[in-house]
Amino acid sequence: MRTAIVLAALLASMSASAHTGIFIVRHAEKASSTDPDTPLAIQGEDRALSLARLVRNAGVTHVFATDKKRTQQTVEPLCEQKGLTPVIVKASDTAAMVKALKETPKNAIVVLAAHSDTIPTILQGLGVAKPVTIKDDQYGRVFFVTESNQLIELAY
Repeated sequence: MRTAIVLAALLASMSASAHTGIFIVRHAEKASSTDPDTPLAIQGEDRALSLARLVRNAGVTHVFATDKKRTQQTVEPLCEQKGLTPVIVKASDTAAMVKALKETPKNAIVVLAAHSDTIPTILQGLGVAKPVTIKDDQYGRVFFVTESNQLIELAY
């Protein structure tokens, strides 16, 4: 409930100022810890649906995912819901990801699904000062970056 209240306040301020916002999430739970391109586990599929519900009224205009199945499957329910096609970026090229995010239109609301080891670098590249660490067993954290590089963390 608290997450919903924070998100509602965040979205209200976004619509009032019409600025870019970027939701960055780690892919949902993966089926295998040994397969480098593993799909989502059943729990991950459920979490992907939760992500779509969380941001359904946020006005998402752009979706990005890495070239790994698990990130693409994480944003798939959202893309189906919004009729969007995700832009696929190479997982190992965080500089290209940051560049692509910065090149979205000023009024864009973006969702990016990435990885625990790349999200801290992406946040730093977007100008977020606060360092972030994501443990291997942590899923469900949502990092929202405002136009002024403020970091707001939610959970889903």
